[in-house]
Amino acid sequence: MANGDEDMATTELMGTEGLKVLAVDDDPVCLQTLTQMLRRGGYEVTASASPADALKEVEKNPDGIDFIMTVARTRGRGMDGFGLVKRVGKRYPVVLMFSGDETMETRERGLQEGACYLMDKPLRDMQIYFIWQQVVRWRRKAAGAATENPNPRHSQGVHLDDMPRKRGQGLNDSNKGKGASEGGLQLGTTKKKKVEWTTEMHELFVNAVTQLKTTGGFDSGLPLFHR
Repeated sequence: MANGDEDMATTELMGTEGLKVLAVDDDPVCLQTLTQMLRRGGYEVTASASPADALKEVEKNPDGIDFIMTVARTRGRGMDGFGLVKRVGKRYPVVLMFSGDETMETRERGLQEGACYLMDKPLRDMQIYFIWQQVVRWRRKAAGAATENPNPRHSQGVHLDDMPRKRGQGLNDSNKGKGASEGGLQLGTTKKKKVEWTTEMHELFVNAVTQLKTTGGFDSGLPLFHR
C-alpha cells in the first residue's frame, strides 16, 4: 500500500466512531460491564460469552469486526483467549485482558501468540477509548508486512489459511476443486521449466557421441540426434 493510501486509511480511524469490536468474556457481569464501557467510548459492540462463540461470530461475519477484546483465561474448559488469538490474531488486532495477577511468562505468551495489546482489569473508560490507537498501529504494521512480503506463502509466520479472505468467505473456506481460472491455488503442482538447446550443448553432445563411436561404446547403426 502506498504511503498516501495508508495515511488516508488510518486517518479514517482517528477516533472510535464506527469501529466494530467483538467483546469476549465468560463472566456475564464482566461482559456486560465491558460492553457498556465500549459503547460509552463510541464503539459498536458485539458481545460473545466465550472464545469459541467468538470464533463462530468471526466465521459468520468476518467483515463486521475491526478488532477483538477477549479475556486471556476462561473459567471452563475448551478454547481460552490465547487459543482465540492463535486462530485469528493474523487477521484481526486482538486485545488480551488479564486479571492482574498473571506471571510475566503468561503475558509474554500472549504477545507470542499474536496479541496486539495487553490490558489489566479493572479497565478504565480512558483506557477503553484509546484502544483505537492500537488498532491503527496494528493496521499500519500489517500493511507494511504485506508490502515487504507480497507473496503470502513467503510471509513470516503467516499461512495461507490465515490471510484475509474476500467478502463473504469464512475462516474454514477453502479452494478445493477450483482451477487456476477460478482463483483456486493448486499447491504441489510445479510447472517444469523448458530447457533451451543451445549451440554449445549441441557441440558437447556431438563430441560425446563421436567419442563413444571411437571407443566402440556406441552402436553406429543407430541414427544420430538432430536438432
